[in-house]
Amino acid sequence: MNNFPLQIFIDTDTAMMIQAFTDVGVGIDFDKLLELMADNAESISDFIHSVEFNEPRMMLPITDSNMKRLVIEQTNKLSVSPEQFLKGAVIILHSDNITLPGDSMLIYGVH
Repeated sequence: MNNFPLQIFIDTDTAMMIQAFTDVGVGIDFDKLLELMADNAESISDFIHSVEFNEPRMMLPITDSNMKRLVIEQTNKLSVSPEQFLKGAVIILHSDNITLPGDSMLIYGVH
């Protein structure tokens, strides 16, 4: 992999959900979140495909080469954009109605 970061755009909806965590003092560990999403992507692929991405608002740079590879492999496998993949992960984390199998406490930490 090259040394350039993978730039994942974040739309307003995603930014607002991330901000809601920040407002209550919860920081999101995006590496763990994306790893957990990748581990469960096949079982929730219909949901991931249904995620709609709106106008980009900001970017999240992914600089770790292993994380870049994980995101690229998963998004290619599912034929979705990195933006849909990340937004789907944030929606799941934010939602009370949809949960990933496993311990959701592992994907974020209180700062």
